[in-house]
Amino acid sequence: MPAEGMLDGTARPGGGPGPDNITRNKLRSARARMREARLALSFAGPEEISGCVRLLEEAVACLRALPPATDRGMKTDPEMAREWEAVRFEWGIVRRLIEGGGQFYQGWARILAAASGYTPSGEPVALTAPGSVSLKG
Repeated sequence: MPAEGMLDGTARPGGGPGPDNITRNKLRSARARMREARLALSFAGPEEISGCVRLLEEAVACLRALPPATDRGMKTDPEMAREWEAVRFEWGIVRRLIEGGGQFYQGWARILAAASGYTPSGEPVALTAPGSVSLKG
């Protein structure tokens, strides 16, 4: 039977989980979820976007679970510092994808609203879906 910590990668030479290994694993887990969200946002449809919310919530939970001394560990542990930079890199891409997607949809809403006319104050009319009824008799 594997020693405690062997299956989750938190083992240290003494056999028990080490705080640095736990921190690295949480950083890796956060980065993996952000990477999944980034890939989903790159090909975003409604299902992918709703899945991204869950992934980003999980990434935030991993980051919130980091011990308070994590910043000190990053100064002394090059591997942990690289992992943190990878998390920051993924977050930067995800943030830009979310911002760009929001701007894209806001732009389409303005274009579609403008196509339906303007209010007396010069603002585009709010977009409403047309309804129709068809009877056959």
